[in-house]
Amino acid sequence: MIDEFATKVSVALVRKFPNELPSIGITRYGLKFIISNGLPLILLLLFGWVMDIIQELMICYIAFAILRMVSGGYHAKNPEVCLVISTTLLICIAKFGYFLQDYEMIIGMISAILVLIFAPSNIKNQTKILERHFIYLKILSFILVLIGILINNYLISASILMQSLLLISLKGGEKID
Repeated sequence: MIDEFATKVSVALVRKFPNELPSIGITRYGLKFIISNGLPLILLLLFGWVMDIIQELMICYIAFAILRMVSGGYHAKNPEVCLVISTTLLICIAKFGYFLQDYEMIIGMISAILVLIFAPSNIKNQTKILERHFIYLKILSFILVLIGILINNYLISASILMQSLLLISLKGGEKID
């Protein structure tokens, strides 16, 4: 659905403004990127406002997104599934994460172990970073988890754990030599 929408809009825009816009493929990619990254944030803000948990959701979103950028992880087959899963997970963490309030250290240690074993995961075709530099992504991911442990916030800990769990590949994953 997002893909089809981005295609239709980019074709229409490029036809209407052929001298102002790049090719249809580049315009489509840009639109898809904006929709895929902006829509979850808009939905989270909307749900956060309705449920009165905007601050909690933004803490979860930022912690999750920062670790996700450097560690990679599972990618859903289509953006709609990703949108539903990620939005639902973050809402659940923001709303019910307080149940984990006394377990930040344990959650942090589990996340650190998962990151050391699996990060970066599923990023070979998602980034232009050379594979020989993936070790730096692992180190950066580990540092981010350590920072989360030092902050000692249940929302951050739970968000980092959720992202760390998404690093696990049931197909064997990528190995760093």
